Amino acid sequence: MTRDLFSEFSPSSKQAWLDQVARELKGKDLSSTLQSKLWDRIELEAFYTSEDIDSKQLENQLKFHRDSEIPGMPPRIWSNLITVFPDDTNDFVINALSNGAEGLVLHIYGMEDLEELLKGVLPQYISILVKPLGNPVMALKSFFEWVDSTGTSPDLITGGLLWTPSDLVFDHNESYGIALDTLKELFEMAEPYPNFKAFSINTSRYSESGGNPLDAVVFGLGELIEIIDGIGLEPAQIFHKIMIEASVGDAHFGEIARLKSLRILVSELAGLYGLEVQTEDLVLLSSTSSWSKSILDAHTNLIRQTYEAMASVLGGANLIWVKPIQEDSASSRDRRIARNVSSILKEEAYLDKVKDPAAGSYFLGKLIEKTTETFKSGLQQLESQGGWQVALESGEIHRQVRVHRQTIQNDVADSRISKIGVNKYPASEKLKYNLEFEVFEEKSFELKPSRAVYLFELHTLNQP
Repeated sequence: MTRDLFSEFSPSSKQAWLDQVARELKGKDLSSTLQSKLWDRIELEAFYTSEDIDSKQLENQLKFHRDSEIPGMPPRIWSNLITVFPDDTNDFVINALSNGAEGLVLHIYGMEDLEELLKGVLPQYISILVKPLGNPVMALKSFFEWVDSTGTSPDLITGGLLWTPSDLVFDHNESYGIALDTLKELFEMAEPYPNFKAFSINTSRYSESGGNPLDAVVFGLGELIEIIDGIGLEPAQIFHKIMIEASVGDAHFGEIARLKSLRILVSELAGLYGLEVQTEDLVLLSSTSSWSKSILDAHTNLIRQTYEAMASVLGGANLIWVKPIQEDSASSRDRRIARNVSSILKEEAYLDKVKDPAAGSYFLGKLIEKTTETFKSGLQQLESQGGWQVALESGEIHRQVRVHRQTIQNDVADSRISKIGVNKYPASEKLKYNLEFEVFEEKSFELKPSRAVYLFELHTLNQP
């Protein structure tokens, strides 16, 4: 027989707790002592209670992914992605798929011999993303030719094209009109494959280049609005073929809320076009961040990789891509460790055994609400100033990202922001990566990935 001990205590209001906090602080100011700001914009209180969020909001936290429909499978399923480069071998691909990988991110130009590279791969059982290294049409055409050669039914092909129209603008200085024409061609190519996404909304470009993570989502959704209004296709076609994408940094709880809020906003945006798109029906790709890492400390990078992947799981990602630092030159050991992070979260942390471990938290519930409101106000401001394309062509997007990047990098360089293993408790020489330090260069039209610790690394590695 169990006994309800809580019935012996009278319930306390939030005000009662605030009064107690005031007594404990003995005159110190609550806001400066126990409150803080997330990403310089979202106020975080000292604590949260049931008064901060209604029960309906807590229930809605559960609706971020569908239950497994396969008998005997755990309630929470995500696909663990690994990168495949053109110079990787078939042995590497098969070994990875046999040891924890559940999907591939194919970096291809479209001239590769996919018959050889993917020999023995069964596309009906895994998710495959195509990351074009050049012309996206050529890359996707090559992929579909390989898929057809396997004899797999088109409706069994899952994954998508990891490309968005703005890639042509930021990477090749092409006009956005040409980019939209390219996207329309990609839609036609992907039409026979109902479960393969024709494009992605790339929010990570902005956050990986040093932009505020909140602005990254606003810019990504701003581009989505431009696509819907400018491509000449029915909104239903676009929302059916979209994959949403975000990189996850080191603000753990903030990133969980940001991923969930991103789903909410895309679903609500569809509603504005007269469509009913459930949050759990959207495909969300989440990758670990390069912006948060450093070539000065391998061990802390591994820790950051792990809790960023954990935030991806708790945030409801369907596809999780754990990436080692400077992935194109990473060792086989670093790539294997990155691949194994997802397995640890399943086999040792059991995160797949609970539908949504983050559900029911007053703190996260309120944070999701505040983050969603911040996104909405940011989008309204962007649209009032002419929209995403106007901000892009005027250079305003580049300016905002670069100002934020410079602020963070200067703060890290001057130790106003602490980075464990870098400017605080620096790692020993033997833990530094054996990687060539790449001097950051960026053309006026580009937004290139960087690291928060770049200036500190530059100063440290240039010392005699």
